[in-house]
Amino acid sequence: EKIEINVADLVDVSKRADTIDAMVDRVEKAIASGKNTVVYTSRTLVTGSTPSESLAIGNAVSDGLVTIVSKLQSQPRFIIAKGGITSSDVATKGLGIKRAMVLGQAAPGIPVWSIGEEGKFPGMSYVVFPGNVGGEDE
Repeated sequence: EKIEINVADLVDVSKRADTIDAMVDRVEKAIASGKNTVVYTSRTLVTGSTPSESLAIGNAVSDGLVTIVSKLQSQPRFIIAKGGITSSDVATKGLGIKRAMVLGQAAPGIPVWSIGEEGKFPGMSYVVFPGNVGGEDE
C-alpha cells in the first residue's frame, strides 16, 4: 500500500498532530493486513521565504516521519529509510536503535541492519538508503 504524507499538512501546526495520527492509523491497518507499505512525502516542494525557514520545514518533515515510526505499535517486516539525516533520525529516535548488526548490502552503498535488542523492534531489518546513492535516473 502506498501512503502519501502531504508535506504542507506536516508543517501546518494546526494540522500536524491529526496528520501524524492519521498516518499512524493507516500504517497500522496496512501492517495488520500483511501489506508491504510505502510511506512517502508529497513531491510538491514546500519552501520558506528564508534559508532558515526552509531548514525548519525540512526538520519538521523529518521529525514527522520519526514520530510516525515511534508511534507504531505493530512491527512491520522491515523498514527502509531514505536520506542520510532522516535515516539516522528514524533509526535512533524513531526506532531507539543503539546497536545493530550489519547483515550486508541490498545494493552497493545500501546497508541492511538487524535491529539490536534495545530497539523498538528487535531483530527487524532496517535498510538505510542514503540520500547520496544513485543518480538522476536511478
